[in-house]
Amino acid sequence: MKYNKATAVLALLSTTIFWGLSFSSTKVLLDSLLPGQVAFFRLILAVPALGLVFWASGQKTVRGRDLLRMAAGGATGVFLYFIFENNGLRFTTAATASLVVSITPALNAVAGTIFYKERHPLMRWCGVLLSIAGVYLIITGGAAALPALVNLRGNLLIFLGACTWVVYTRINVPLLLKYNSLTVTFFQSLTGMFLMGILVMPGSLDLKVFTPAVILNLAYLGLFCSAAAYFLYLYGLKILGSTTATTFINLIPVFGVLGGAVLLQEVLSGGQLLGAGIVILGISLVTAAGHSKKSSAATLQG
Repeated sequence: MKYNKATAVLALLSTTIFWGLSFSSTKVLLDSLLPGQVAFFRLILAVPALGLVFWASGQKTVRGRDLLRMAAGGATGVFLYFIFENNGLRFTTAATASLVVSITPALNAVAGTIFYKERHPLMRWCGVLLSIAGVYLIITGGAAALPALVNLRGNLLIFLGACTWVVYTRINVPLLLKYNSLTVTFFQSLTGMFLMGILVMPGSLDLKVFTPAVILNLAYLGLFCSAAAYFLYLYGLKILGSTTATTFINLIPVFGVLGGAVLLQEVLSGGQLLGAGIVILGISLVTAAGHSKKSSAATLQG
């Protein structure tokens, strides 16, 4: 398959659409299931689907020397991320959670500068700052101040989730030089499912909670937000780099707000529409800036 920038951008765009709607879907499920259960059952659906495609396509298995890094990716980007996000959503709103998640690109750029000696061009920093400003407008609707952070506990958990996502992204950069997105997604989802199962299985569960609405939302989270979106994210990460890939995360609240307008008849304010445009402009600047520069030693250390 020929890798190109356009397909990578489309992959990341699709990912943000799936994840943008996932906050609302998770909030619905938290009325019936515990946070760990939501994560475990979505992985129960995602892993077999990924495994079937992995087996049918004849992909190569993971070499022994890469197993630890592969497991670390699953522990951070699947297990820990879901623990932080799902528990955080119990104590904060989906809108505020989207705002906190939007700090991920800035965290990633700072991590790259400190730990990997990356030098980002001015255009990229401008794009990151613009996208954050756009998210601000989307969440506040153009109001003069941010919503009061009354749900500090939930916001802190979401922030920790954003930190683990940066670690997950950095862990996978060297792996994607050796394996394709399907292989990495499958084995790391399998790791996350195993760890989540250890946490969830000792508890009891009333099967009556599995109403059609619960099953539908779990299917969406498992097949689209876990199986498909993780694969597409890693595909975009491999081609466009970590800073560009994480900057696309700023589109998540854009599609969250648009989804609410279409599905729930919520009204978009002028400030929110302006914010969506600014986010798209910011991501365009980051994408146009190309890959960050860094030393050979930093690249090898990954």
